[in-house]
Amino acid sequence: MNKIATYIIFFLTMSFGSTLLAQIDENLLLSLTNATTLEMNAITNMPTGALIFNSTEKWVYQYNGASWEKLITTEILPKVNIKTGDYTLKASDNGSVFTFDNTSDMRLTIPSDLPIGFNISIYQIDAGKVFFSGSGGVELKNRLSRFKTAGKDAGVGLIFTAKNTVYLTGDLKK
Repeated sequence: MNKIATYIIFFLTMSFGSTLLAQIDENLLLSLTNATTLEMNAITNMPTGALIFNSTEKWVYQYNGASWEKLITTEILPKVNIKTGDYTLKASDNGSVFTFDNTSDMRLTIPSDLPIGFNISIYQIDAGKVFFSGSGGVELKNRLSRFKTAGKDAGVGLIFTAKNTVYLTGDLKK
């Protein structure tokens, strides 16, 4: 039975596969408004979430309510955020690297509205330790119940593994 199904699929693919791929209905394709960078930046009263194809840069942009942002990026390097004081994470921080650089201790607050899979890296640059705290029901987990960086040059990974569940790994202490 499996051989017959395999032969039928092979026959259909060889007979109709190239024909089917060539029959895309051009009326069903999505087309975006084209604009140069100058034209795009001159648009006013744009609704949040609007899309445009920037013909100068050959890139799709999305309006975030205040400015245009590249919708799809080929950058694979994480954004490095330098912090010198307390900070509360936000969804747009996902995948980022944080360096905390201060001689005094600092607090990184982890809110409950971050998605499962959210993850960042944290590095303590100077003598000020980074203390981690959850808000809105976020539960911090670490095998040894350590929730602050261990000292200068300590590195920590943070990831949401479930709703309101955050794991911390790395160079931590009590």
